[in-house]
Amino acid sequence: MVFFAGFVSCKRDPSPVPDLGFNYFPDAVGTYVIYDVDSSSYDNYPVIKTTTKYQLKEKIESIFTDNEGRPTIRLERYIKKYNPLVAYSAMSWQLRNVWTENKTLKNVEKVEDNVRYIKLIFPVSTEESWNGNAKNTSPEEEYKYGFHDLPGEIGNIQFDSVLQVMQYDVASLVHKTYAEEKYARNAGLVYKRFIDVDSQPPSYWYSPQIPFLDDSLTAFYRKDILDRITSGYQYTMTVNSYGKE
Repeated sequence: MVFFAGFVSCKRDPSPVPDLGFNYFPDAVGTYVIYDVDSSSYDNYPVIKTTTKYQLKEKIESIFTDNEGRPTIRLERYIKKYNPLVAYSAMSWQLRNVWTENKTLKNVEKVEDNVRYIKLIFPVSTEESWNGNAKNTSPEEEYKYGFHDLPGEIGNIQFDSVLQVMQYDVASLVHKTYAEEKYARNAGLVYKRFIDVDSQPPSYWYSPQIPFLDDSLTAFYRKDILDRITSGYQYTMTVNSYGKE
């Protein structure tokens, strides 16, 4: 009898469900994230830096069936443009555009301005990498997890579990491209950093008739490329708040 009771108890205990990391990408209707966005663009000589600030809200408005028969997220994106004289809380959201997302047991696909990217794959593991451009016509780009399930503070919010997706990081003396995204469990995307800039001194600096300019070139290239940008674009999205409506 004792053996039988133990056998029944074992049968009733469910096997532990493996954690694949699905909740790094919430998909419930009404879920939203609000970001503080800072962007800068640069025009070559004389270098003019233009800085733009705004708030961006991404909200899962509904789920529909796409032409492949898949459940598809309608992601509505709203904006509040920065005004030093008016608080964001006093502004109304203005619809900016609509993107779509597909979340499956294998991955998360996101269509941004009609270009489809593979943002995440499951299970989440630092041993995994994938081609983020596998669903579009751009050259292959290896995405990989830098870390996951680490605590971190992003935008003055403390998260228990954060993962990092390194999308690309390529740099030379004259060019830098960089992109990373961070996700938090039960919140989704909480941080994005994008850089695509060039750094070229004026062409006349290379003139052999002006030898002292060699020192100027040396000093120029000794600086970090982000401290001597001459053209390009970069932006940062940082979570301000999140929730469900």
